[in-house]
Amino acid sequence: MSKLKIALLLTLLLGLVVSVATFAGGFQVVKYEDTSAKINQPSMTINTPQYIHNGDFMYWNNGYPEYWNVPTPVLTPGWSVHFANVDLTEAGTREGSVPPPGGEPDPIGINPGAGYFFRTGASGSQYAGMSQQVDPALVDGTYWVQVHMTAWEHNVQSPYNSVAWYGFGDTADSSSVTEWRELFPDTYACGNGTAKCNFLGRKESVSISSGAFMHLWMGMKFPDHNAWTVFVVDDISISDFSDGINVDITDFVDDGDVFWDPRAER
Repeated sequence: MSKLKIALLLTLLLGLVVSVATFAGGFQVVKYEDTSAKINQPSMTINTPQYIHNGDFMYWNNGYPEYWNVPTPVLTPGWSVHFANVDLTEAGTREGSVPPPGGEPDPIGINPGAGYFFRTGASGSQYAGMSQQVDPALVDGTYWVQVHMTAWEHNVQSPYNSVAWYGFGDTADSSSVTEWRELFPDTYACGNGTAKCNFLGRKESVSISSGAFMHLWMGMKFPDHNAWTVFVVDDISISDFSDGINVDITDFVDDGDVFWDPRAER
């Protein structure tokens, strides 16, 4: 194994790096580099125009993904929330790269996702989210929507404590959403000891109005003692059906695995 590959593998075990951006109430932008992924790429490439921008979270500016609105959450006393740039790259590869004949893939890769970290307080619950207005070219109609989600947690004792959804509203306020669609349906997100989580894709046809806002919303419902959860969303797309998309899929699909370092400081 080359020294470069060894260095990259070690980088995945470094835990998180806190950026210089710190906001009121302890809200911080962090970067998680202690993950790697083996994600199944879709067999059919979607060539139609996308009605959501930066859905793969490849483009960031000052700690935030471009086009997405990430408001500072109102913190319940004792709770902490971090917004995160999470690296989901498979160790030693560049996602989507094709090696030259007889060669190896480029070892320097990047596959970012947008994440939230929640740590419980003394009482109550805590939520946070992000949003983006759909492209002006979208007209009222039914579209193919795909959202990927992975999550892991520690010390969570209450069933269905870690919850996440997406939905469409009339405004940038999440309260305008009338129908939330669950993104992580399991009783518990994968536990601290496993270090392996499903990369779930929710894929379905959705009725969307012109000018709508797409909202992502996630959090913890109960303040289990010293518990925390990390959520990561990625690979969001909104497209029409002109590419012959399989409309029979209207449920969750396991599109791979995400591995993380349970020893990393949170």
